[in-house]
Amino acid sequence: LTHNLGFTLKEVGLIMSFFGLGSILGAYVGGWLTDKIGSYLVQIWSLFLSSIVLLMLLYAQSFWTLAIVAFTFSVVADAFRPANKVAVSDYSQPENLTRSFALLRLAVNLGFAIGPAMGGLLAAWKGYEWLFYIDALTCFLDAVLFKIAMKDDFKEKKKQSKKEKKGSSNTLVHSPYKDKVFLAFLVIICLLAFAFLQLFYTVPLFYKQEIGLGEGQIGLLMSLNGLIIVAVEMPLVYLVDKHYSKFSSMTLGAILIGLGFLIFTFPMVGMGIAALSVCFLTMGEIFYMPFASAFVAARASDSNRGEYMALYTMAWAIASVVAPLTGMYIGAAFGFNMLWLLLFAIGLIGGLGFWVLGKL
Repeated sequence: LTHNLGFTLKEVGLIMSFFGLGSILGAYVGGWLTDKIGSYLVQIWSLFLSSIVLLMLLYAQSFWTLAIVAFTFSVVADAFRPANKVAVSDYSQPENLTRSFALLRLAVNLGFAIGPAMGGLLAAWKGYEWLFYIDALTCFLDAVLFKIAMKDDFKEKKKQSKKEKKGSSNTLVHSPYKDKVFLAFLVIICLLAFAFLQLFYTVPLFYKQEIGLGEGQIGLLMSLNGLIIVAVEMPLVYLVDKHYSKFSSMTLGAILIGLGFLIFTFPMVGMGIAALSVCFLTMGEIFYMPFASAFVAARASDSNRGEYMALYTMAWAIASVVAPLTGMYIGAAFGFNMLWLLLFAIGLIGGLGFWVLGKL
């Protein structure tokens, strides 16, 4: 947007805001549709339509065209997220639900580890437009693969679902909007997401401006997050899930995230301290994120799991809209140390909140 199309940073910020707003709406629509037609169809159509809108995005040139298409793309693409989480819930047993979400996170983090490197090479070698062609192709192939692999199972689940609905017509279903524990949980998630997302928005800026690290060093630090997750998350989640409650783990995770940001206030921050901070933040992520997803899945009933997952995804989407603007503003206006202390406080508040919810 800046280098190829010549937009100002303000215009780019507005376009990304449209993208963020689309994510919020997409999460809601995806969850609602999942409860109506099932996760299978929502995921396939989300992937297929994403491939089409990605090509439209490539040919959008003016500010408003880009803003509208970016909004449309994030609505379509983010409808996939709640449907995907519901699918993981449907294919898991209660005893391995948390590990299933940890496995999903492993797949996502492997994609994040490979994607930026491949994207950078492709942009440098062939040009930015090839990113859109390749992404559109992968979305389309994903939809085809999904349809081939899951078609028979979808039919079987559809028959089973009809039988269950006939046998449970009088079952009381609680709305997530009346679930006070869940609503309090969402507030904590939104706060922690705001804090954690600073790792990707504000922290690289801090590395460059305040510590003086180069792009290569920053890239290594960001990769460390994914490497730790791939190396230790699955076995660690397995052990913790066997011996501790979900809220105990999430409490520890929130506190570790807070401590990860507090480390930046230490004197003489350099590459070593930055790596230590990433370790704390990543361990916090491991201790709270898969357990949070498992809690939401277990809290919902079969008929409104999409709605629960939609609200959970929307909490993250709202944080992703607010986090970059607010984090950078606080860092610029009051100094980065003030931001780190605020994020440390959010980690403690989140940990306390999870501890209280665990006692209810």
